[in-house]
Amino acid sequence: MSFKIYPPEPGEIDPKFQMDTRFLYKNLEKIFTLCPVSAIFNTKTSEMFPVNVEEMNAKTGIQFKIEEMPANGIQSFLSNPCVFVAGIENGKLQFSLGNLRSVGAASLACDIPVNAALIQRREDFRVPAPPDKAFKALIFFSIGKEMIADIVDISDEGMQLDLRLGATEMEVGTIWTNCTLERLKARTAPFDLIIQNTRPSPTETSRIRVGVKLHQPTKLNLNEFVSTRTAIQSSRLNRRINYWYQDTSWC
Repeated sequence: MSFKIYPPEPGEIDPKFQMDTRFLYKNLEKIFTLCPVSAIFNTKTSEMFPVNVEEMNAKTGIQFKIEEMPANGIQSFLSNPCVFVAGIENGKLQFSLGNLRSVGAASLACDIPVNAALIQRREDFRVPAPPDKAFKALIFFSIGKEMIADIVDISDEGMQLDLRLGATEMEVGTIWTNCTLERLKARTAPFDLIIQNTRPSPTETSRIRVGVKLHQPTKLNLNEFVSTRTAIQSSRLNRRINYWYQDTSWC
């Protein structure tokens, strides 16, 4: 049987992808219950082989079932630094393996990791907006005229918006100026958006989904979008999505 496995992310991992150590054990448990395609990677030889997480125990560590034995055996993996990597829906999970050891003919075990990273698959990876009705995007057209847009998802440099069909011009390439993100009385600095794509709403024929990207953003615009996306992703991962705004730079 052929297994599609992935090498770990090379180089230094961006701190924004590090999982919160306070909730690391519970979040690893949650990920492992989904049985992601996983592998153990030998950082010295660049060899790798597929494994499945069989068990996770706070005292005895993580136990793996070897799905396909490496061609040259497992000894080099036991004697060299190794990394665990799992392909998940939006990217990959990876962490260094401490005290990797054989515990059976086709089983390995390691200590519970001290830290781990969830790495997004692409730079424009979008996270679903929080279930917070106070979180909106304001699109300004002229003095006294604005449109409130529901945010479907958000990335470091863009959003997908849910809008009323025909509310305004929504052609690809259209630029909206002086827009902001809003939550209650808090607002980001104004920014410009350019429409990248449009498609019908999957739920209502009277609405439309519009994909937009920051147009000529300032450093502050980029920082506030990254802060927002990171706060939502982190709060969802750590099961405190209702308090996502507490970690943003502008709320």
